Amino acid sequence: MNVSPTALALAASVFLAACTSEKACTQETATKKAADLTAKIQEIAAADPAKLAELGPKIQELATKAAGGDDLQATCTALDEMMAELS
Repeated sequence: MNVSPTALALAASVFLAACTSEKACTQETATKKAADLTAKIQEIAAADPAKLAELGPKIQELATKAAGGDDLQATCTALDEMMAELS
């Protein structure tokens, strides 16, 4: 499976679209997490495309999970899970 780094970066931006409510995770926090995640995805894409392709389905699953509602805390949790998966 060939996962485009651009598609994965777009998945990270989906998280931002889901950020509409205020809870323990703020919009600013979610934005920072998404930016950090995008940078990590690009780093992995450059260094180890095979690893990125391997993690692609999990990343897409987490992106779908976060985009499924307007709960900012769930979005931040999904971003954290995705970053942990990539680390």
